Amino acid sequence: MTARPTSPDSELKAAIKAVHRPLWGVSAISCVGNVLMLTGPVFMMLVYNKVLSGKSVSTLLALSLLALLLYVFYGFLEGLRGKLMARVGIAFDHRIAPVLFGATLRLPLHFGPHAREHDPLQDLAAIRNYLMGPGPATLLDLPWVPLYYSILFLMHPLLGLAAAGGALFLVILSVVNQRMTADTAKAATRVHVATATLLQDARRNAEAAAAMSMGDDLCKRWGAGYKTSIVHARDLADQASVFGAISKTARLTLQSAMLALGAFLVIEGELSAGAMLSSSIILARALAPIDQIIGHWRGTSSAFAALKRLRALTARLPKATEQQHGMPKPHKSLSVRDVVIVPPGAAAPTVTGVSFEIEAGDALGIIGPSGSGKSTLVRALVGAWPVARGEVRFDAALLSHYSPEALAASIGHLPQSIELFDGTVGENIARFRKDATTEEIVEAARLAGVHEMILSFPKGYDTPVGEGGAILSGGQRQRIGLARAVFGNPFLVVLDEPNSNLDPLGEQSLNEAIQRLRQAGKIVIIVAHRPSAIFAANKILSLRSGRAEMFGAKAQVLTALFPRMGQPHKPAPVANDPAAAPAPAMAQGVAPAAPASVMAPGAGQALERTQRGVVSLDATRVRRAPDQAAG
Repeated sequence: MTARPTSPDSELKAAIKAVHRPLWGVSAISCVGNVLMLTGPVFMMLVYNKVLSGKSVSTLLALSLLALLLYVFYGFLEGLRGKLMARVGIAFDHRIAPVLFGATLRLPLHFGPHAREHDPLQDLAAIRNYLMGPGPATLLDLPWVPLYYSILFLMHPLLGLAAAGGALFLVILSVVNQRMTADTAKAATRVHVATATLLQDARRNAEAAAAMSMGDDLCKRWGAGYKTSIVHARDLADQASVFGAISKTARLTLQSAMLALGAFLVIEGELSAGAMLSSSIILARALAPIDQIIGHWRGTSSAFAALKRLRALTARLPKATEQQHGMPKPHKSLSVRDVVIVPPGAAAPTVTGVSFEIEAGDALGIIGPSGSGKSTLVRALVGAWPVARGEVRFDAALLSHYSPEALAASIGHLPQSIELFDGTVGENIARFRKDATTEEIVEAARLAGVHEMILSFPKGYDTPVGEGGAILSGGQRQRIGLARAVFGNPFLVVLDEPNSNLDPLGEQSLNEAIQRLRQAGKIVIIVAHRPSAIFAANKILSLRSGRAEMFGAKAQVLTALFPRMGQPHKPAPVANDPAAAPAPAMAQGVAPAAPASVMAPGAGQALERTQRGVVSLDATRVRRAPDQAAG
């Protein structure tokens, strides 16, 4: 099997490279345009030196017509250059935007809590707007500034020196302005990001904020940051006004000084009157790019800073591989071998050395106290978080052997926090796939046991769920999320706290759905605190402090962990359940995995321990002490 490595970094480089060719065309247009800008000075020199001295009207008419044609051609080129730059910006955006959108979705998976520091799509917008504006054209005009200064030196060395000195002063002024405003601009950006994040959090938790009257306090906190950002914006505007005024004053002074110097040279007989006026026009043209660069400096610096951030971000994102020979859809087993998982943005692992293997038709319940690593483990199993060490295999093939599309077709996931997207019920179940058929959507809904519930909605499968599924109850969102997880007939279905919002009827549908998946030869993994969620499971993995404490048949594991507890809560009878054998568990919820000292005397003697200390009950029969049997 061969694969072609791809990454956001390589895609960004390719997009930048693709922009180079049209920029060469724009540069050629800029070249011709800058030469045509000499039309005015040359026309003025000829009028003063030839037409006025010869008093030839026909010559004046001919020169005027030629100048008019050249100006019209210049205007055409300027309009064409603007249109081309607009298309360059749009083409760059269209090429890299889908890549950056995908990168945005993966940011929390790679950077954890630091993901909010990055906004690649906003950086892309800054670059696009800059490319579509006058800034790039100014930079393309800059290489032609020496041409104008050379002409001034040819007219008279003093004119060239005066013009060069003035330009140097404006450049130094621009650099000083940039350095003095850099810290303020960075602080303004940080405050803006913080206030925008707070606003998003407040909007997402609007119900809690309203119920607990947090609105005023949140408004005060947001207002403090907002006022700070306004202060920074005011400071930047003040500094820009000061430097802009200095720059404008210096430019006007330099133009007048150039005219005065030309007049002096005319008086001394070293320059003609036409050359005197022409030098003033040429100087204005030579200063124009510099003046425009100063005026667009913030936009230019922002665009280059955004490009620098995009390069740094895409370089840090992991490479993907485009599989040229796709792996077949898994259908046999899931194997986890000595995995170590470090959450994105964290330094220490939260899951260490976990190993187990389950086969088609198995339902594995993962239990353990809060913070034991249950959700961390399942995030790695579905490929959302990388494995720092160890292996996760489908049918002996590593997850990395599968393309993202193949994994998406093989894995269904119901996360602990159910987030539906703004769209219809059917679109959410179909994962917004355009090629999804009505039959596939209804099949997934029936498998999840929500078909009848959906039909009770006003518009059935076409019912809009609102932003985040706001118009649905928590239980309805969870059940639709289950239908989304089983859509497409995945081999592995991972359910994280799938009954946290369900009523008894919903729990019954959940267990029936799990049983149907098992009978179809699928693997189901359930993370649970409530025992009713693992009723349909036939195997249990107990975690404690990020390590596997016990793994094996459900009845044996629960008997070993909770020997004196009663029968597990049974929400509803499930037909043909091979895992329905009575197993002790807590009446109100699965208790945290107990240390070995909690087990009854003698029970631990029958347990086979691996080298890592994990109690494996998969092939071991637990012998209970007489007093436990009596209990």
